[in-house]
Amino acid sequence: MTNNNLDERASTTGQIYPKEKANPKQKETIFILCESCYWSATYFGKFMLPAEERCPICLEIGLSSFPILPNESFIFNYSQKRGVELEFSPIK
Repeated sequence: MTNNNLDERASTTGQIYPKEKANPKQKETIFILCESCYWSATYFGKFMLPAEERCPICLEIGLSSFPILPNESFIFNYSQKRGVELEFSPIK
């Protein structure tokens, strides 16, 4: 079914839900790391990223970002001796 250029699908209860035609980049998972204080977070969509690439903890500008693939996981470790270590691997 189509209505006003939106694809729609019917559920098993008969309700109709619009099928979203969102930009896939808007929904990608992104790992964010502050280069000053090492604060980090995982964001589920670019629309959630901090404004001006400013860290919400130390307020410095200098966030690095790494896209995370849908079939990928990562481990984040920090030590004073080695610094930040990121290990990416496929989800099994």
